[in-house]
Amino acid sequence: MGKNPKLGYNNGSDPTYRKSVTKFCIFLSDSLISWKSKKQSIISQSSIKAKYCAMTSITKKIVWLRWLLVDMRVFFSHPTVMYCDNQSSIQIVHNSVFYKRTKHIEIDCHFTRHHLKHDTIALLFVCSSLQIADFFTKTHSISRFCFLVGKLLMHVAAAS
Repeated sequence: MGKNPKLGYNNGSDPTYRKSVTKFCIFLSDSLISWKSKKQSIISQSSIKAKYCAMTSITKKIVWLRWLLVDMRVFFSHPTVMYCDNQSSIQIVHNSVFYKRTKHIEIDCHFTRHHLKHDTIALLFVCSSLQIADFFTKTHSISRFCFLVGKLLMHVAAAS
C-alpha cells in the first residue's frame, strides 16, 4: 500500500486436520500494519483451490484497508502488490476462461479478478523460500530467522 506496497502470503497444511492455512502480512511502505494466520474453514481437494481461497481472503482485507486509509486521506497511485507462490493460482486470476476443474472456485475468482482489473491489487509470483509470512507461522534455523527478520526491516538484539 502507499508508495511501496507489499504483501506476502503462504499456504500450508495442518497435518492433523488437513486444512490449509491462510497466512499473510501487509505492509504500508516499509511498516508492517497487519498479519494473520488462520486455518481455512474447509478442506481443499487441491492446492490451487487452497491458494485461491487464501488470495480471496487477502484481497478482501486489502480492499478494506485501502478503503480505511482513503477515509483517513491516504491515497493510492498504484495497486497493492500481492505476492503468491503458486503460478497456477495467478494464471486463473488472469485467465477469463474457466476450465472444468476450476469451476468450484469461480465465484472467488470473479472477486479477485475484479480487483485485479480495477488496479486495487497486482499479482506477482514469489518463490516459497521468500515468503515473509512464514516468519510468523513456522520454526526457522537461525540463518533463516535472521534472513526473514531482515526482510521485515527489524533488528535482532543479541542476548547477553
